[in-house]
Amino acid sequence: MDYYLGVAEKEGLSRDDIGAVQALVMAVAAGKVNAQMREVKGKRRK
Repeated sequence: MDYYLGVAEKEGLSRDDIGAVQALVMAVAAGKVNAQMREVKGKRRK
């Protein structure tokens, strides 16, 4: 991860830009986990 952050900074991305992207990635990952949990719940109720 540190490598990619270094490359991003060399390309001119600010820490704020990088932080915003990280926040989006975490939100998407959390949404995926929630969707998987809903799917498991649905299968258990059948």
